[in-house]
Amino acid sequence: MKKFHKLAVTIFAVVSISAISGGAALALKAGDACTKAQLKKTSGTLTCTYDSKTKKYKWASASKIDKKGWPKELVVGVVPSENAASQLVRMKNFITVLSQDTGLPVKFYSVTDYAGIIEAQVAGRIDVAWYGPFSYVLAKARGGKIEPFAAPITSATGKPGYYSYGIAKSTNSSITKLSDFKDKNVCFVDAASTSGYLYPLAGLLAIGIQSNEYKSVLAGGHDKSVLAVKSGQCDVGFAYDDMVDVNLIEKGLIQKGEIKVVWKSNAIAGSPMAVRVDLPKSLQEVIKTSILSMNVPSFIAKGLCATEKGCYILEDSSWGFVKVDDAYYDGIRQVCEATRSSRCR
Repeated sequence: MKKFHKLAVTIFAVVSISAISGGAALALKAGDACTKAQLKKTSGTLTCTYDSKTKKYKWASASKIDKKGWPKELVVGVVPSENAASQLVRMKNFITVLSQDTGLPVKFYSVTDYAGIIEAQVAGRIDVAWYGPFSYVLAKARGGKIEPFAAPITSATGKPGYYSYGIAKSTNSSITKLSDFKDKNVCFVDAASTSGYLYPLAGLLAIGIQSNEYKSVLAGGHDKSVLAVKSGQCDVGFAYDDMVDVNLIEKGLIQKGEIKVVWKSNAIAGSPMAVRVDLPKSLQEVIKTSILSMNVPSFIAKGLCATEKGCYILEDSSWGFVKVDDAYYDGIRQVCEATRSSRCR
């Protein structure tokens, strides 16, 4: 516990939504106007209705919510796929809508490694966390009183999931396949990362490459892993697909075609949103309804985005969410056991 306190003091940042939007998010209330397109849709505890007398659309309370035991604020945590400032900017609409729907201020909790998020939610310091699949499994195994309920999708008809990439500089002609990673400096992301550690480790073991047959470097973030390969600090590395295909290119930190993909994992279960189950049940339900209702069209309808391009739900190319449960992550547990990693115990 002392170690955690030291970690929290030195590396975490709790940032209010007002720090990124210029003020507190304005919560919707019963009687506020909604639109025909929003009819019968929900926003937290409210439902868009049509008043035949006034011929107007307005938000109305679906039922009275018991708010006994609700906290004064919600804390949302995210595993560090890139630097905290970038994550916060891309997630500001998510935080704004969650604040509107719950009627609570929402704070963003950021750490520099995956262990910080796991420890914080296990300790009850984070109410809602967006994990990687492996870090969720670890948090659950370490006593976290949490429940996964949503995972992002990239289109209205999409399924949750993503991929791990094995990468090298495009100019490095000696690296063309995963077996070429032997005897190289290999950048992983974090020992609790799914696409940046667990699946790459399983991939290497599957072709007979043991951990003592390469030099392992923990970069600390998916962006840092890619950039370390670009700079030559690592010969090769691993990162999740969107970081290579979208995020760093959009930021101008790598050029399209500068980094090549020489290995692609099997599909990985979607990264879960997990809520503390010791929060009041009524609050849990409002949180779940809010997040599962978030998608790009709803953000455009709320005036948070002008167009679909550049409209972020999270920090990646997510379109919205679908429901998931704990059993969905049993495949991650099986891969974990196959690697015989001490992290899985």
